[in-house]
Amino acid sequence: MNCERSRELTVSLRIVAAVFMLWLSSAARAEDFNFTSIDFPGATLTRATGINAQGQIVGRYTDSTGTFHGFLLSDGVYTSIDFPSALFTIAHGINSEGQIVGRYGDATGTHGFLLSGGSFTTINFPGAMQTRPQQINSRGDIVGTQVDAGGTWHGFLLSEGNFTSIDFPGATFTEAQGINSEGDISGVYSFVARVETSFNNHAFVLSKGTFTSFDPPGSTTTFGWKINARGQIGGCWTDANGTVHGFLRSPEGSFTRIDFPGSTFGYSSDINDPGDIVGTYDDTSGNTHGYLAANREPRGQS
Repeated sequence: MNCERSRELTVSLRIVAAVFMLWLSSAARAEDFNFTSIDFPGATLTRATGINAQGQIVGRYTDSTGTFHGFLLSDGVYTSIDFPSALFTIAHGINSEGQIVGRYGDATGTHGFLLSGGSFTTINFPGAMQTRPQQINSRGDIVGTQVDAGGTWHGFLLSEGNFTSIDFPGATFTEAQGINSEGDISGVYSFVARVETSFNNHAFVLSKGTFTSFDPPGSTTTFGWKINARGQIGGCWTDANGTVHGFLRSPEGSFTRIDFPGSTFGYSSDINDPGDIVGTYDDTSGNTHGYLAANREPRGQS
């Protein structure tokens, strides 16, 4: 399940007023971030999915034919990313060295890729039907999700050429979404079957071999996305009205709601070490855009 599909959910959960008001009080304000839309020129839809410490942004856009392409936004210049001869390409993450990971599709299925120094390398988890890399850290470690021959979703870590599965204990599916320079991993899991209408997803962080589950107060379903070196995690949650919001989780476990001003739907995909956030939102006309929420905190503070 993903954040885009969560907007279609209908929810009957009752939220205790005091808890809900506490959550609302931590909502991000316009003065906390400088919000900017990200739209690939000529695209019908743009999603921003990754940002590195230098402020380079990756994501995907849809052209007029409905085809997905990856993109890199660097110093104000957009560049398309297309795996050679692929049916579609999606870029998910970028590290401080400018290495990009994502996925592409061809006649044989869905595969991962690494784009480094202008060259593509295919990434396939052994025996998997699908391989979906999500993030790469400064050491070159890659995390993502693989779908096995039975259709079950598992997280994975690719480090120094070796694959390791990541499964939240007892979960029916696990997706690894982010990894920071310390090797901490963030993601999403559930104890029910992975279906698009599930209300029972939870976020996790895996640090030094220990899983920690978390949900923002009042959330009916939660997705943990990327994690930075400070242990801050971006993601999204669905409220009692079925509306999807972004969030920022601190290492101490507190939450800040992230909403692009005037949006009807949105989520946070990644947060870099300086605290800048990228994500996706829908405007009042239903058009989908990427966004950058630039942290106003002076650089060098943590």
